Amino acid sequence: MMAALQFDNVSHPWLWLLAVVAGGALLAVIYRDIYLRTERRLTWWLLGLRGVGLVALVLALAKPTWVRRSETVEPGRLAVVVDNSVSMTLPAAGGQARYALAREAVAQLQRGLGDRVVVDLFDINGEPLPRGLPAEPQVARTDLGRAIGQTLAKLRSQPLAAVVLVSDGMDNTGRQGTLLAEDAPVPIHGLGFRDWETESPYDLAVSRVQAPARVIVNNTVKVTVPVQKTGGPATTATVTVKRGSEVFASQTVTLPAGATEQVVSVNITPTEGGSFVFTATVIGEASEKVLANNTRTFPLTVDAEAIRVFYVEGFLRYEYKFVKNRFEDDPDVSLVSVVRRANPERDPSASGGELITAERLRNFEVVILGDMEGDYLSRAEYQALAEWVNEGHALLVLGGYRSFGPTGFRGTPLADVLPVVLADAEPYQTEEAFVLELTEAGERHPIFELAGDRVRDAEQWRSAPALAGASLIKRIKPGAEVLAVNPSFQSAPVVVVHRYGAGRVLVLAVDTTWRWSRMTRVVGQADTLFARFWSQTIRWLAGRDPERKRLPVTVSTDQPDYAVGQPVTIRVERAPDTKGELTVTVAPVDGPPVPVRMQANSATPDVFTGTVYPSGGGRYAVSASLSEAGKLVANETAEFLVQGADWELADTRTNRGVLQSVAAATGGVYYDVESAAELAGKIEGKERRTVQVQRTEYWNSPWLFLVFLGAVSAEWVLRRRNHLV
Repeated sequence: MMAALQFDNVSHPWLWLLAVVAGGALLAVIYRDIYLRTERRLTWWLLGLRGVGLVALVLALAKPTWVRRSETVEPGRLAVVVDNSVSMTLPAAGGQARYALAREAVAQLQRGLGDRVVVDLFDINGEPLPRGLPAEPQVARTDLGRAIGQTLAKLRSQPLAAVVLVSDGMDNTGRQGTLLAEDAPVPIHGLGFRDWETESPYDLAVSRVQAPARVIVNNTVKVTVPVQKTGGPATTATVTVKRGSEVFASQTVTLPAGATEQVVSVNITPTEGGSFVFTATVIGEASEKVLANNTRTFPLTVDAEAIRVFYVEGFLRYEYKFVKNRFEDDPDVSLVSVVRRANPERDPSASGGELITAERLRNFEVVILGDMEGDYLSRAEYQALAEWVNEGHALLVLGGYRSFGPTGFRGTPLADVLPVVLADAEPYQTEEAFVLELTEAGERHPIFELAGDRVRDAEQWRSAPALAGASLIKRIKPGAEVLAVNPSFQSAPVVVVHRYGAGRVLVLAVDTTWRWSRMTRVVGQADTLFARFWSQTIRWLAGRDPERKRLPVTVSTDQPDYAVGQPVTIRVERAPDTKGELTVTVAPVDGPPVPVRMQANSATPDVFTGTVYPSGGGRYAVSASLSEAGKLVANETAEFLVQGADWELADTRTNRGVLQSVAAATGGVYYDVESAAELAGKIEGKERRTVQVQRTEYWNSPWLFLVFLGAVSAEWVLRRRNHLV
């Protein structure tokens, strides 16, 4: 415990000291003068009383407080999750039961850790084991993801140092190892058993498939399918990508002996628009005991046509040239552009009042207005544009000397549509170069996404080439959102968006984004940033961003796994105003699909439910599809697991690869159970220190006030009685 006297109201001690010294000197001069006139020693007693009173006043002002600090140290915790499922009764590579080896590994780990951390034991369901490990493993199934999640949840408020997972790695939920511990706040270490590949037949698996979320119809799409092989001799396998029963791509690969992973890239070309779920499957020549991991699904939204863009520019400039070239290179954009002659002098007749009409606007999804005077377009054209945006379309307005200047859009009907109020006095423009700075909303917005990681994306934008000035904005309208600013000029807004009626409007107060392309290519680098920004901006404006629209059909089950014969309730929801005939099927991994009878009621006509009773264990796929006039327009799939009586013991192998992937994904390490003592040396101790502060305040004590009042009053009374005034 530490204790000290401190003064809460003393921020500059030298000023206080100077004030006290100055006050004391003044008192000494005054009372010396009294002494010289009276030559009475009582004067110095009066000085002392006055000084005591003033000292009490200064102490009260300085707020003296007696502070006692005590520190408590809470030792760190180590969560040890032990697999006590029935598969742990099987023998390990050396013949000894896995559970016996696991118990011994836990004992070694505890001895090696000593008093550095407090060890908390949990079972494979994530339940605490305060009385120690059970004598025998009896849990019917293994769900490593649930075990980790439940354990972390129960120790959320504790100073957790790490998690140790002791298991044979045979998770029978079908999830991939690296996905079991997503967002784990601490390292997860693994203790497992020697590879089963040397003692078991081979197995093929498909891990997470990589594909774009949204494409345009008839465009070729690259799909990346990671294929994993464990054990067995060299073999060939076939990778297929299907939508329902229709095969879109197929490729044969050769896999070497033993464990390996090979990334297979195939191209598919969707020929119909809609929201679909595709399936990637790998099938080998030899038979496999476990087929649940041979299939992966991935969503793909196929737009029926390219984004139709109408770009109106006031005069030829670099921004127009680079943006136009970008859109012409983008296969998903259909661009129509109009530019006035190169001479920037005002030419009101250039438009002729025929550029923008309600009839012409029906052919476009996005309109871009470049740098132009306000009277380049007529009032009727602006009104037609405003009504078109209000109906649910998108407008992009680019900054420029004329469009944001005194004769620009400020005095036109377009001003009501914009998310900003344009400047009505100098300065209209800043010429100072700056690097675009994203706001918090901008870091989350899809138009600024580069690598998919907000931290990395923000760093790339901070290192982007500087922009050469920007148009200035008077203020932001209520409800508008600022995505990026100019940090060199009072954080002036540069990218602003808002909703106008049912439509979207974006203001880009710069006209030099072309520097993101030209400056990078000058030094031999790709202009990825420029290309991504403009492609993503036009997609967001057109509503082609993945978050924009609800899926036409969604399918789910009431729980993720069931016992054999247990009813499985399937729920399918169709988006409002979505047309089409609904078909639902259920199929085991290696079996034919079986139709499911679905019903809806009058209260919720777009919600359908049905029930199936699976007769065997394994993984099942539920497929819901919408068809219109015999043509598939949307489909969605979901999966559920049926735990058969022998499901946990159906595969006698061990798989330390799962534990290794979890450890690698979370910053942990992996050891075989025989080396548990070595793992103990890798676990760092962790403790939580809590400081408790007790304060006793004296500045508001009545005693200080009484001392001040008593000393000053006594001094005054004595002076009066002795005529020393």
